[in-house]
Amino acid sequence: MAWNQERAALRIQRFKETVPQGEIVVEDFARYLGERRLLKASGGLTDDKLAILRVPRNRAITTHGAHIYANLIDFNGVLEDAGIETEASHRRALEFLHTHYSACDSLIDEFEIQRVDFHGSRLHAVVLTPEGRENEPERIRKAISFAAAFRQMVERLGNDFPEFQTAVGVGIDSGPAVAIDSGKRDEPDPLFIGSPANHAAKLADGDEEGIFLSNRVQHARDQNAPTSFTALAKAVETGFLQEGVSARGQTFDADTRLAKAYIDFETQMKRREYPEQASDAAFRFHHKEPPLKDIVFAEHPPSNAIRMPLASIFADIDGFTAYVDHAIQTGNVAEAVANLHVLRAEMAAVLREDFGGRKVRFVGDCVHGLLAEGNSRETNAMDSIRASVNAAGGIRSSFDLCKMALPGIAGLGLAIGIDFGPTPICRIGLRGAASVRTATSRATCVSENEQRRCTGTETAIGEKAYAVAPAAVRQIFGSERVISNMDYDASAMLLGTMASPYVSSVQAEPMRAHAPEPMRAHAKL
Repeated sequence: MAWNQERAALRIQRFKETVPQGEIVVEDFARYLGERRLLKASGGLTDDKLAILRVPRNRAITTHGAHIYANLIDFNGVLEDAGIETEASHRRALEFLHTHYSACDSLIDEFEIQRVDFHGSRLHAVVLTPEGRENEPERIRKAISFAAAFRQMVERLGNDFPEFQTAVGVGIDSGPAVAIDSGKRDEPDPLFIGSPANHAAKLADGDEEGIFLSNRVQHARDQNAPTSFTALAKAVETGFLQEGVSARGQTFDADTRLAKAYIDFETQMKRREYPEQASDAAFRFHHKEPPLKDIVFAEHPPSNAIRMPLASIFADIDGFTAYVDHAIQTGNVAEAVANLHVLRAEMAAVLREDFGGRKVRFVGDCVHGLLAEGNSRETNAMDSIRASVNAAGGIRSSFDLCKMALPGIAGLGLAIGIDFGPTPICRIGLRGAASVRTATSRATCVSENEQRRCTGTETAIGEKAYAVAPAAVRQIFGSERVISNMDYDASAMLLGTMASPYVSSVQAEPMRAHAPEPMRAHAKL
């Protein structure tokens, strides 16, 4: 399989026609929520829990919410036994995530906020009600109350299940963002584009536990009767609200909400002890013959999980958050959303159609994909890494075609990270259609970190992939394991898979990008 410019150009044109800019309706969240409430009252909507997760492809919902990112800090240590990934360590890691996801969903229901997504050790949730810019302080109170209760729930979970103990870092930011979903009916891919979610994620990143508030959250608090946050500050320190914090006549009693959520979670856990009631409770692994493109996550609960060596690829659009913030400010949201639909679709199509890979999910403006070469018994490591490097080149070439075909994105870049290793694949969580697609291992974590150290022109490869890669791949990436401007023609020629008289886009010497220090909040509570 290989990338082809003509085929990619036709795909991009088709994606442009699927959701053209002129057909995207930009709608305020308050109006969107009102429509859903009317629909629910008339009996046309039976479950409103996933309100913001099922945004039609031709809509973009403008919101002003408090975004919460929670990071389970000690997860990476669960992935290995004595420095080695094994079936047992992966089973433990998936149980770790499955349990925390379930507990978190119970708490989210009690607080009546929206879970956007789980990605590995990270949760993204958003507080959108009470709606309206004037109610931002109330949303922030609710977000911090949830953060305090979540940390306490994780601590309680660790006490009851010592193997699941972990520290927690939570980042909170607030502000305007646009909600979209470019996933399929059975695989939603919700996204809030704009800086609040991105900033909250950076605040939660790293190894320091606590709750970290952005400058915008601090400003909102300082401007709105700081004394009303006295009880909330105590809540963050103790894990519970010792006195009520009122919002429109409701009291955010974190103690009561946490207790109710934990009872619900314990009930769910007990069900998992009985196979006849929860047949997918036990994690059982099998090898999947490549290609991976035909994986249907709905067919892979824990009892039918895949586990195999494979290549993990993260491709992140560099500069997109600033681009969206500018689009929000200038009223150009429809164009930005249309462009993102095309960019997301084409990156996933390169993985699937050109290289037989499988998209796991979109993480914001980033795509996470898996790729393997081999047979029904084993994965061929060298062939898989060679194919993943070519796939990275194909993704960059398609991205360059998109920049020529789409308006306003000439200044964007693409950072790509690759790694290789044994990886389990399945769906976990307890919310049926909203269960979480997961592929989590050292390889997936490293490939994401490799992407983070890249600029918008670079591709990087992890140490493990580098160690088992063909000599040609090691030569391409050099000792720094980073190369600039590697498109498909360049990768194919350098790997000997396509004859070419020259490679104009690859620099003679690979350049290394330095990873920025983790961001921290203006204040830690």
